Order: sequence, then structure tokens, then C-alpha cells
Amino acid sequence: MDEVAARAAAQNVCQALNADVLFFNGEVSQASCRKLIMAGSKRQKFENVFLVLVTPGGDPDAAYKIGRSLQARYKRIAVFIPGWCKSAGTLIAIAANELYVGDHGELGPLDIQLAKADEILEMGSGLAVDAAMKTLEATASKMFLNILLSIRRDTQGMITTRTASDIASTMVSRLLEPIYRQIDPMKIGENSRAMNITRNYGSRLAETSGSLRTRSLDYLVAAYPDHGFVIDRKEATGLFTRVNSPTAAMDRLADALGEAALTPQQRLSGDGSAYIAYLSAEHVSSNRSATDATTGNAPRPKRSGATKRAGNGKSPISP
Repeated sequence: MDEVAARAAAQNVCQALNADVLFFNGEVSQASCRKLIMAGSKRQKFENVFLVLVTPGGDPDAAYKIGRSLQARYKRIAVFIPGWCKSAGTLIAIAANELYVGDHGELGPLDIQLAKADEILEMGSGLAVDAAMKTLEATASKMFLNILLSIRRDTQGMITTRTASDIASTMVSRLLEPIYRQIDPMKIGENSRAMNITRNYGSRLAETSGSLRTRSLDYLVAAYPDHGFVIDRKEATGLFTRVNSPTAAMDRLADALGEAALTPQQRLSGDGSAYIAYLSAEHVSSNRSATDATTGNAPRPKRSGATKRAGNGKSPISP
């Protein structure tokens, strides 16, 4: 990351969009949420924000808080996705009024990630249980129908359909009972509730931003086959209402950020936490013209021509 070049490129974007340029690289967590909110709390801000977002995802609660915070603070939000922006990053993107997705940019599905039982630091998709239940349902239906038709065909109709149905039902129940015994109803309920939390967060953010097309949220939460599924610019266009290619100034900013624009870089912050920084200068409003934007001190008033001292050290109007 070339910080000098990045700040210069960010300033060009800032002037073009009348927006603060905010760079987020790292995991979405409660700590990074607090860091982002604190970074902008005392800043003399522009009315809009341009968020460069690079993240593997993380805590959906923190993502929702970040999205709500930006919506409350700024008139319009633009999110630039030059590289990875997965999972909880997609939730933050829903808070934006418009998206700029680079050639390497990719969002990800919103299926919740849950800790695997009896495993350390391993996560699984909240859709796994739902997918398993649907698979079992389809398998049971197929087995029942196959057994029923086989009995009717093999007996040449000597066994009635009702009797064949009872036999098929009993056989399917006994075959699948050991599998169904392993299903924990509480786990199913927990998964369903977790998925509903993500759906509700997305709905509230989209209500303010108007970022999603009809049914897009349901699709993001439950329709994709894998948590790592790549949602590129073309795919995102079918989900979000305003998706653009980055401008030349945005591409220059991404180039200056280097690898940090493409993948999360733990070394950026020095302590492994998310790197969060405003790359553009603060906005100096007209009502601050009497205050030095750097020191915060009131500048000395300029002397008019009538008060300049003459060569003898006295004012021309001094007696």
C-alpha cells in the first residue's frame, strides 16, 4: 500500500463525490465497529461517504451497527468493492445507496455462519441443516413412491393401492428412522432464528437505502448453494438497484492501495485488527472560516492597507 499515493487518489475521489473517503480492511467485529464509529465521531465530515470495503465477513450484529451508523451520519453512502467483500460485508453493502464493483470485486451470500459442534474454530453454514432436511424429505418421498409402484407392478395389482401404501410407508419409516433420530429440533430452531436475524438486519438497512431489488434479500440469505459463492458485478446487478463500474479515479485509488484493495491484510494495522482510516482530508465548512482547520485556533485578522506600519514603525494614521 502506497499511503501517499492512496491519499492523493482519495482526495480526487473526495472532490468528485463531495464525500469522505473511508478505507476498511479486515474482519467485521464489535471492535472494528467501535473503531469505525469513533474514527468519524469528531471528524468535520462531508455530506456523503465513499467506503472502500475489503473484508472476509464477520459478525452480522457489528455489520448492522456499521451500516446504521453510516446511514445516520451521511446523506448518501457509496461502497467501493475492489476485491473481497464477503458475508457480513455484503450486509454493510446493503446500507449503501450505490455500489461500485471492480473487476476483481466479489460479494458473498448472507447465510449465517455457525460454530460446528465438537470442533474448534470451525464454522458451518446455517443453511446446512435446512438443506439436509430438504434432502431427507425428497429422499423419503422418492423411496415411498418407488416402493409403492414396485409393489403394485410386481404383484400385478393383487395388492391394493391402500395396502401397498401402508407397506411402503412402514418400510420408509424404518429405513430413515435412525437418521431422523439424530436431528435436534432445538438446533433447527436456532438455525432458523439466526437466519431470520440476518434477514431482518438486511431488510432494515435496505428500507433506508433502497438498495435491493424485489426478493433479493431472500435470495442472498437462502438461495446460493455455498457460502463462498462469488457474486461479481454482473450477478450483483440482478440483486442491487444501483451497481456501477468504478471510475478512473477509483481505479487509481485501488491501484495505490495495492493488495490491500483485493484481500484482507492483517499487517496493515500492526496488531492484526481491522485497518480503518479516512484517506481524504476533513471538510472545512464556511462557518469554520474563522478557525484554523489544522490547529483549531482562530487565525490572526489580516491588516488592511490603512493599518500597515510605515517605515518608522508607526501606523500611517497614528498621530
